Amino acid sequence: MGDTEVKIRYAIGSAAAAAAIFAPLGYKWKGVLTALAADCILTGVFGISPIRKAVRLAT
Repeated sequence: MGDTEVKIRYAIGSAAAAAAIFAPLGYKWKGVLTALAADCILTGVFGISPIRKAVRLAT
């Protein structure tokens, strides 16, 4: 993963986290945005997508 991709993932993760915290949304959408934020940030940090890994294990 390149430096640019890591920065993009951090930006998307931060935006999703901010939307989950501050946007007047229902609990379902806050959960979706929180999962997206966590996935983007953790993928940027570790280079592995936890959601993709969980889906791969489930199949």
